[in-house]
Amino acid sequence: MTNIQVENVSDIKKKVSFEIPQERVLEVMDAQYKDLKKTVQIKGFRRGKVPMEILRIHFKSQVQADSARQIIEETMSPGLEEQKIKPVSVVNIDSDGVEEGKPFKFIAEIEVLPPLEIQGYKEMELKKYIRNVTDAQIEEQLNHLRERHARLAPLPEGTKVAAGHHLVVDIKAEVDGSAYPALTVTDYHLEVGRNFYLPDFDTHLEGMGIDETKAISLDLPENFPRKQIAGKKAEFEVTVKEAKEMLLPDLDDDFAKDLGQFDTLDALKEEIGQDLRKMLDSQSDKEMDAQIIEQLLERNTFDVPESMVEGQVDYVLQESLRGLAAQGLDPKRFPINTPEYRDHVRPAATRSVQRSLILSAISDQEKIEVTDDDVQAAIAKKADELNMSADYLKDQLERDNRIGEVRAGLLDEKVLKLIVESARITEEEPPKKSEKPETPETAGEAEPEPAKE
Repeated sequence: MTNIQVENVSDIKKKVSFEIPQERVLEVMDAQYKDLKKTVQIKGFRRGKVPMEILRIHFKSQVQADSARQIIEETMSPGLEEQKIKPVSVVNIDSDGVEEGKPFKFIAEIEVLPPLEIQGYKEMELKKYIRNVTDAQIEEQLNHLRERHARLAPLPEGTKVAAGHHLVVDIKAEVDGSAYPALTVTDYHLEVGRNFYLPDFDTHLEGMGIDETKAISLDLPENFPRKQIAGKKAEFEVTVKEAKEMLLPDLDDDFAKDLGQFDTLDALKEEIGQDLRKMLDSQSDKEMDAQIIEQLLERNTFDVPESMVEGQVDYVLQESLRGLAAQGLDPKRFPINTPEYRDHVRPAATRSVQRSLILSAISDQEKIEVTDDDVQAAIAKKADELNMSADYLKDQLERDNRIGEVRAGLLDEKVLKLIVESARITEEEPPKKSEKPETPETAGEAEPEPAKE
């Protein structure tokens, strides 16, 4: 019978010592040797006829290692279950190895969830920041719509290049008197003023005409990503091959009708106003959620398992890469899985884990559950927003193993709703931008830097 001893290192770490009797050790080792005997070939012996003493000479180390691995695998999970230990992760396993005639001992260092009994989540004092939709915000959204439905037209003859024009150019680059292929491009598309090619480059294009070629000298910045030419003077020969301007549609009833679902411009404005109201209300709700978590973290201090934090860091990095790919960018150009970037996102990841553990503990205390019907309804709602079938979205989520995320999100929503319903809420003007508190969703976020040579 396995002897198990538990040492509580901390609220989130345990050392569990296992001692397996020598009789079981001998059984496992004998079975390992018998399996070897069936398959191993040694010169001078037929398959299956190698004497056991020869096997013990040649394969002792292998059998000891395989036996130790087998015993740990078959012993640890039942042993932890017997001790009512639910591991988050196994940090380390240490043993002196298996020997015939001796018990086998190993020590597993286990991370577990902290024991939580959350206090202070009822009748909380919360602030709801009230924002009104302004005419300027509606006009801004209308202008975005116009830009999305604009068309590009060739510049009128004699018109010179200016900010906002869209060009197709050829650029030849030289550094230290030699051609520099990495900065030489053909049929390169750019919008003047965006400086996508190089910082402070586009202003040199203003005033050029179609089919015109111009020589440009530019001092590259000291922090230029290509270190071998950082701080040097580069010479460019630029030829404008095409130049177009963006023509915006008139902002009238016809524009609204062209969008397909509005009879008048006023109807379009009304829809935009409603969407903005929903967005601002959602922002206020997220700010209240952030206040809830902030107060609960102040009232309930606890450590979190390191493995959960690192898992959240991995998740944040994967989501960042997924976002880059969705923008059509090559994730390989953004090596964000670096020690420096992991350190950068770790505080936000830690907070996210704390948030999850707090809300999960409250759900246990209040016996809040998420049903399969809740999950299906949430998927159907999201599918409707994305204009796709619920079955298709569900298949995608199952394929990517993300149904659990949907369920966890719904559980968080239910818990937060319970807290808000019992809270004392004061409506206020939002704080100034410089005073705006970070939320768990935004704290620690940063755009990854491009790869540097």
